[in-house]
Amino acid sequence: MSQYVHPVEVRDPIGFHARPVGQVVAQIKASGLDVVIRRPGEEGVVANSPLRLLAMKVKSGEQLELVIPAEGPDAEALAVALAEAINAEAP
Repeated sequence: MSQYVHPVEVRDPIGFHARPVGQVVAQIKASGLDVVIRRPGEEGVVANSPLRLLAMKVKSGEQLELVIPAEGPDAEALAVALAEAINAEAP
């Protein structure tokens, strides 16, 4: 299966917290894809559950990878939208 990996740095001073997690989960559920969010070099979690994402305890300044199980412009657009949601509240 082809996949698109998009790096993102968490810039929100609080980290990856409840509000952006909720937005990310909503976008992923709407996409119908099993998107994985992981730290580089780790397994990560299927990001369709807010509790799974919050359990990662991602802090400000950490690097994440968004793994989209698709390729092409649609995968890139989803990855960019998710990255923007992760940092929507960052200064």
